Amino acid sequence: MPARSSAARLPHEAGVYRFRDRRGQILYLGRATDLRSRVRSYWGDLRDRLHLAEMVARVARVEAVACDSVHEAAWLERNLLEADMPPWNRGLGGEETSIYIVVDMRRGENEPCCTVDSRPHGAGRQSHGGRGVPLSAPEQE
Repeated sequence: MPARSSAARLPHEAGVYRFRDRRGQILYLGRATDLRSRVRSYWGDLRDRLHLAEMVARVARVEAVACDSVHEAAWLERNLLEADMPPWNRGLGGEETSIYIVVDMRRGENEPCCTVDSRPHGAGRQSHGGRGVPLSAPEQE
């Protein structure tokens, strides 16, 4: 089945999609809030995305994985891109801005001040967060 017509069979769900060429090589990996609409858009009017016409002409197969949420799709996309960066992807997808919970003892108050910041730490500050930090605390037994 041609790639364009297979896009019409995708679900209207969040997920991750891959475009493969006739040799099976991944050309591009992306995520969508609506897989069918997003993937079909590549065969419509590309308007300001004319640079993608060359890639779309090479797409022989479309693969998709539906996810339970857009957040799950973002994580899956990022994990797949970290494992293998296809030629038409510019950078890691699903990138989130690193944030830190900062405990600031400099204020001279009886209790520390806690804030959220995009910078890790400075003098008199202790921070927790950034990349590679679990999103939830481990369960206690």
